[in-house]
Amino acid sequence: MAVYKRTYKAYRGSLTPAWSRFAVLTRYGLSTLFESRFFTAYTVLCLMPFLACVIFLYVLSNTSVQALLQQRLQFEVDNMFFLGFLGVEAWMSFLLTAWGAPGMISKDFANHSIQLYLSRPLSRAEYLLGKISVMAALLSCTTWIPALILFLLQASLKGHGWGWDHLWIAKAIVVAAFLGIAIVSLLSMALAVWVRWRIAATALMFGTFFMLPAFGEIFNAVMRTQWGKLINISYVMMAIWANLFRVPRGQGPRLDQVPLWASWAALLAMCALCLWLLNRRLKAREVERA
Repeated sequence: MAVYKRTYKAYRGSLTPAWSRFAVLTRYGLSTLFESRFFTAYTVLCLMPFLACVIFLYVLSNTSVQALLQQRLQFEVDNMFFLGFLGVEAWMSFLLTAWGAPGMISKDFANHSIQLYLSRPLSRAEYLLGKISVMAALLSCTTWIPALILFLLQASLKGHGWGWDHLWIAKAIVVAAFLGIAIVSLLSMALAVWVRWRIAATALMFGTFFMLPAFGEIFNAVMRTQWGKLINISYVMMAIWANLFRVPRGQGPRLDQVPLWASWAALLAMCALCLWLLNRRLKAREVERA
């Protein structure tokens, strides 16, 4: 049939709701990440501590299994247990983020495709939300969701109102995990949009978490103060987590060297700085200089 004889009609199919258009980026971002076998294998590895804790809680509550193993276990599952589990998963998830997050956004800037995204009915906030949702979904599956499952498992095994008496632990798990997801996701995205090279952005992620604390300690030694710890993201996060999980001050690592309000202020300031850096780079047009 000749082209001029064809009758063209407008698209009459269903449209994606405006409020959920960012989820298109999330869906394709997840599929791209899991194309890597190494990334998929490491994601599964991140769930191994959860499986080990499930087995441990079952053995701990089952006297028959303990008799079979000829071992009587005396262990109190309390706030320190869940804090420790969340800490292990947080560090494993950090490696997951350092590997996967920079590549999702650096390619868009390196290939100048960010302008194509923003030329669609997609705002800068929706673009950023779609990208961050990828890591938020992954990190949720390796941090607070397994921790809550362990909490519910312990509550069902323990009985006698244990879950209601320790409901504040579940709240601490969710708040602590979301704080960690926010700072790690925003930081990885902010570094990626300014470096535009995945390997360099990953290296900067490690430098931020391992080199900044060294500079902070040098500042503390020179100025004879402890305020340099505020640029140590790991220290700031652990100080806030310890407060959320009601760890007595002075117990464990020294997390009371700076006031708690200062740790909160430092964490919020880091998130605000990352958002400012992203706002400076996320533009629908770019000026090229010869």
